[in-house]
Amino acid sequence: MPEPKSFTVADLNVRGELQSKAVYTYALLEHVPGALDLITHFATALWRDSEETEVPLLAPLRHITMRWCASAPTAGVATLRCREQLASVSLLACGLDPEADRVTIEALQQRLLHELRDTEHEPAFDLVDLPERPLLATINFVVTEVSDVERMTLALCDRCFAAAYFRMQNLA
Repeated sequence: MPEPKSFTVADLNVRGELQSKAVYTYALLEHVPGALDLITHFATALWRDSEETEVPLLAPLRHITMRWCASAPTAGVATLRCREQLASVSLLACGLDPEADRVTIEALQQRLLHELRDTEHEPAFDLVDLPERPLLATINFVVTEVSDVERMTLALCDRCFAAAYFRMQNLA
């Protein structure tokens, strides 16, 4: 039996330091409560416009939105917001076009450098050193005053978006 297609998820802190790395499969996510609905919701949005889209989650979580902006046909950046507050920034790189991956990673790294300039935080470069593909690399931010359901949904959204995106690319 062929091995299931997988993708790597790297979670980074706001300085860009690697906090954790794990391998996910589409099939694994299907067993997480609520994940299949999120994957389907994101897949529908990507099918409508794979280059740029902003989609609120389904009721009662419509105050959580996922925005996607492709930097190439096989790479891009997604941002997740809860009540307009930034929850995460995620980079997706398929590995199908190494140059597109490199440009997208460098753009996100430059953004991180810009954001941390003149702060007490020294930016890390762990993002640049992640060779795994397909890759979802997420920088998580602290979102205040969220319920347990919102917190769980925020933690799941980037993985479900990646599953939908990489499945669309025939990689998951």
